[in-house]
Amino acid sequence: MCFATAAQASASDCPATPKVLIDATGGPTIGTMQYKNGGGLKHKEIALTFDDGPNPDVTPRILDILDKHCIKATFFLVGIYADARPDLVREIARRGHTIGTHTYTHPDNLRHLSLKAAKSQITRGFAAVRNALADAPYAERQALAPFFRFPGLNDSKPLIAWLGAQDIATLSCSFGADDWKPVSSNAIYARGLSAIQSEGRGILILHDTKSRTADMLSRFIVTLEKRGYSFVQLAPKSPNPTLADTSPNMRTSLP
Repeated sequence: MCFATAAQASASDCPATPKVLIDATGGPTIGTMQYKNGGGLKHKEIALTFDDGPNPDVTPRILDILDKHCIKATFFLVGIYADARPDLVREIARRGHTIGTHTYTHPDNLRHLSLKAAKSQITRGFAAVRNALADAPYAERQALAPFFRFPGLNDSKPLIAWLGAQDIATLSCSFGADDWKPVSSNAIYARGLSAIQSEGRGILILHDTKSRTADMLSRFIVTLEKRGYSFVQLAPKSPNPTLADTSPNMRTSLP
């Protein structure tokens, strides 16, 4: 599939999105909706994050909009969709975004699974994304960051500890825009702006599986910029070497 677009063609002219570097050593928990650590964002800095993709209908639209506005984001991908569309995983990486993972099949609450089954969901999610990037240049394979987001933000202390032992950070968020609910794009726009205005900075959770999110995203970005906000990209302070490793013995052993 060809992803060439006018927006993409002009992306090389963009200034670099400032990065907020996260030290994943020991597996910190980040995102003020649930944890004390906000990730180090400054006043009026916003990090865009997208869950549940890649989606063949919406993810390309989101990527083009981000290119148009010279913004790099973080995508938390679901393993089954990465397996189905490895081309989209590679395209996210090629365009310079950060990739985290979001389990293999997106069970609503990992606490309802056995610890073994929950670990398998996480491991298979990382493996699916890593395998999708296996043939990409090494720099693009490094787009896969040691970042994990719990489905439904339903975290688990044993799983957080397990991730931490492997230097994988748990990323929550600071606010959302309710785009996972059956609401209009105008409602998502208004709710997102209200949440950001209340907090003043932080990590926003959106979904690149919702057309209504793509419908409002460009206007949303423009409004925030007019209000003096700027966008930053979450990125690991240092890569987790095993996540970019494509040797056969690594394909089933991570995290």
